[in-house]
Amino acid sequence: MPITLSSRFVRRTALAGAAATLSIALAACGANFNAQTAKPYQAAEGTNADSGSIKVRNMLVLATADGKGELHSAIINDGSTDDTLVKIEQAPPGTQDGQAGGDQPGQVTFSEFAPIVLKAGTSTMLPAAGSETASATPTETPSADPTATPTETPSGDASRRITVTGGKPGQMINVVITFGQAGPITTYIPVLTDNHYSPTPPPAE
Repeated sequence: MPITLSSRFVRRTALAGAAATLSIALAACGANFNAQTAKPYQAAEGTNADSGSIKVRNMLVLATADGKGELHSAIINDGSTDDTLVKIEQAPPGTQDGQAGGDQPGQVTFSEFAPIVLKAGTSTMLPAAGSETASATPTETPSADPTATPTETPSGDASRRITVTGGKPGQMINVVITFGQAGPITTYIPVLTDNHYSPTPPPAE
């Protein structure tokens, strides 16, 4: 005896099949190279991290092979009030940063500095542009010795130079960044070679 299905049952079955087909098609579209991902993606080579209205961007260390380097970063204050960068230091062994965690091999030291003002609505560069170099400027009065070397005046804000000792290229340093108002940030920052951004490669040895 043939079984007769109601039209309502047939419609429900067809709709369920269409929904299943659509979900499979959407899943396939989400697997191509242009698909969005829920995982954070960071195009910069340095580390990005936020604490309220304070945003650390592209923080990294440029260092020589023997572990002598300098911190580089941009710190943006998106808030309506000024803040200060108080300290950057290596995190204690075993401190978790919410990303990788783990113990810190060796000892990395960041130079001390006076609190750096992070003005509201501005971006502060570390180090300040031109703070790595010194420009030779003659003194206002002629020297009695015509062969004397001109006075050298550092350009830029040298107080924003933060030296780093102990971090070698290829390593990741777990750091704690302390602010005057915003909460501290614990994160890993990479160490790159000091000539990483050089327009020309270093001479062959």
